[in-house]
Amino acid sequence: MKGTKTILSIALMLCVSFLMAQKQVGNVTPMNPINYSYAKTPTDTLMPTSFESGSPALYGSQGGGYVVGTNAYGDLAKAQLFYVDNPYKIEGCLVWVGAKEIVGTPNTTKFVVYAANGTGTAESGTVNTAPGTELASVTISMSDLDTSLSLAGAHVFTLDDPVYVTDMYYVGMDFTNTYDDTLGIVSTTDGDALGTELAWEKWDDGTWYSMLYAWPLDFDLGFFPIVDMTQSIQTSPINGVICNIYPNPAYGVTSIEYQLTQSSSNVEINILDVTGKLVKSFNEGAKDPGKYNVTFNASELQPGNYFYTINAGNGSKFAKKFQVK
Repeated sequence: MKGTKTILSIALMLCVSFLMAQKQVGNVTPMNPINYSYAKTPTDTLMPTSFESGSPALYGSQGGGYVVGTNAYGDLAKAQLFYVDNPYKIEGCLVWVGAKEIVGTPNTTKFVVYAANGTGTAESGTVNTAPGTELASVTISMSDLDTSLSLAGAHVFTLDDPVYVTDMYYVGMDFTNTYDDTLGIVSTTDGDALGTELAWEKWDDGTWYSMLYAWPLDFDLGFFPIVDMTQSIQTSPINGVICNIYPNPAYGVTSIEYQLTQSSSNVEINILDVTGKLVKSFNEGAKDPGKYNVTFNASELQPGNYFYTINAGNGSKFAKKFQVK
């Protein structure tokens, strides 16, 4: 019996090795470069570190689909790890989707916040800090998922109930119910992550593996959490932009004030409700460095929570939350 177990164990190891060898990268499509300073700014958007200087790309998967997305291997989810220095609330996420294809009736996809309390396999071996418990999620139809060649067109997911985090966590996408539809999420380029191994995927058997172990690719994924660190006023520029809303909570005539430290070919400001639906849009056109503002009547909006995003025309985008009385 012992000999039989040994033979079966060796066969299983060979089978796993064979499957691992079959995970092959297909075509790699460079995406529009971004110029975005990595910063943990109150009521703003976080970014995986390697996006600060790395090159964004969309990795195809041999056999069909995408490395970071749905593919012929049946991967069920992808997620990116973030560390917490000081506790804050996660209010949503920008997800940079580079491609999608819908077959027949659109299926659904899901944005998820995971606790880092799961068991998974990394280059270093088994770890207990893989994606684990789902803390929050948002499900949408594939037909409503925004795609773009630049970060400025990233899809905005918003959580009805913000998640308070005190320790490291993951944000990601679950494709369990995406079925025959296809989507691809942008990453940085292989080697940009410098071996940090923060990007993970769930296989069709429900187990989690780091992307560096599974493919192997050393990159970060295009998930950018929208967070609230309880401070409402931005004082330092993000990619040359300072932006705030007054008053907050908003009522009556409300002003979104922004300051540019560099020229912009086009400034666009959008207001979204908590479902991600666009409710107002302001196209400011080309702007020189300086201070500007746009006003709107907040009494035209239903009371509740909203987000506004600003795209300064340089391939970047970030989001902030405000409340309407």
